[in-house]
Amino acid sequence: MTFFRFAYLFLSLNLGGVTLACAETEEDGRYWFSIYTQGKLPAENIYWSMDTQPRWREEGQHFDQLILRPSVFYKLNTNTSVWLGYDTIISHPDGKSAFRENRLWEQFQHQFDDVVDVTLTSRTRFEQRRREDFQDVGHRLRQMFRATTPLSLHPSLSLVVFDEVFVNLSQTEWGVRRGLDQNRLFLGVNWKFNAVSNMDAGYLNQFVNSRTTDRENHVLSTTLRFNF
Repeated sequence: MTFFRFAYLFLSLNLGGVTLACAETEEDGRYWFSIYTQGKLPAENIYWSMDTQPRWREEGQHFDQLILRPSVFYKLNTNTSVWLGYDTIISHPDGKSAFRENRLWEQFQHQFDDVVDVTLTSRTRFEQRRREDFQDVGHRLRQMFRATTPLSLHPSLSLVVFDEVFVNLSQTEWGVRRGLDQNRLFLGVNWKFNAVSNMDAGYLNQFVNSRTTDRENHVLSTTLRFNF
């Protein structure tokens, strides 16, 4: 049994089977890796960030996507920030030519005060999506809630759970339909190396709602963060 199948069974048993596979759902094991860097700009409360994400499909055997995500954000206060970013996504679908998608996006992020050692963060993002060779624009809303809590195993370890819902607000000529697009549910740990770097690692369940056959991806996800 591969790691992806084992991780799926583990999450289903422990979370009560949040996602259910059916005859019309295709499944795949994937690996996503992300390097996230962030630093201060020479202006008060303004910061830059850069996210680089290569992704592999079919149990990690084939390269699937590369996402480049530069952005800037302004801190309204210690817990609240507003963001502006631009994504370039290069996809390599099986048996088809590679294509590029570009997204302009705006984001509001807020970290709530801790409750019983649990830190809850809300992230709301609006995307304007354009795919090469098409003129129309797809609008999408993404809402994520992320919770972390320290683990007694080690002072540098925390448990991480997040869920992110993607909702298409419009339809496009290139296949986007209005309504639920996908959902991502993550369960893993965060390891804080030092004051400027940390890592998330764990299992991510991605359910993709499509016109024909739905998709459920079992993803081994790793994210490295560096704050300069």
